[in-house]
Amino acid sequence: MLGSVSDVDLRLLRVFTTVVKCGGFSSAQSALNVTQANISMQMKQLEERLGVRLCHRGRSGFWLTDEGKEIYEACQILFRSIDQFRSTVASTSGLSSGRLHISVIDNSIFNDDLNLHLTIRKFKELSRQSEVNLYVVAPNQVEQMVLDGSSDLGIGFFPARRQGLDYEPLFASKMDLFCGHSNPLFEKAPDDLVLNEVFASEHAARAYVSAAQLPIFERKFLTSASASTVEGLVTLVLSGMYTAYLPRHYANHWTRKDLIRAILPDQIGYSSLYEVAVRKENKQNKVLQLFLQLLVSLHSQVLEGDFRIGTELD
Repeated sequence: MLGSVSDVDLRLLRVFTTVVKCGGFSSAQSALNVTQANISMQMKQLEERLGVRLCHRGRSGFWLTDEGKEIYEACQILFRSIDQFRSTVASTSGLSSGRLHISVIDNSIFNDDLNLHLTIRKFKELSRQSEVNLYVVAPNQVEQMVLDGSSDLGIGFFPARRQGLDYEPLFASKMDLFCGHSNPLFEKAPDDLVLNEVFASEHAARAYVSAAQLPIFERKFLTSASASTVEGLVTLVLSGMYTAYLPRHYANHWTRKDLIRAILPDQIGYSSLYEVAVRKENKQNKVLQLFLQLLVSLHSQVLEGDFRIGTELD
């Protein structure tokens, strides 16, 4: 591969980047729709063509070598350039087509306020030849994928602001504190409780949000567990050992079965603003412009929620 990059090389490099994004060979099987043995064979072939070891895998997990990290970064630059070339050619030809990479926060499919599916439908009706690649990832990965160029746009909630990114509001989503059926607080929930006993209970933190980005009142909890995904948080809540903040739309599945209950929602519940994030230099891309226009227009009624983030309780 040192002299030139062939179609075979590009295919193998895409396999490699997918494996890295998925966090290993096993997790990449569904994304690539091939067996783990097939992925292993293609990775070995790529390493032989490059002449370097890209990664290690075993019982201790999957991680990149130093060379693998450099190759992965180079892949991001390469594929961004290819996508930009396609978009430029399409624009020059008067066509609205290209490849669009979208990252969205996990479990957002349960949120009725998110009209992503309608946006994709309208986008494809207007841009038939465009290709859409959708990544459902943990909350802290959405923004990072936009920053490193893996995604053209990301949808989620972004407590911090990153240089080089533009943000546009979509809708507000309610966040409530929940406890499980066997938790001592359960029988008194939602409202027959005082704050002191709630703050004294064991709490599971959202590992994807820093302490500085939390509502001030959430910093008062006795934190003894954490999870990096919403699914992980609800598992901890269901154990009955912890309280945790969950999106109300996601918690509805378990509240309807009375397996979990909200705690003092009027006092310590709040709203999170879902936004779309894009790189500033990418906003001239006509395909991205079209998708953004449709996305924002389908979320034009932004809810005026109670944004108490960073404020003290009364």
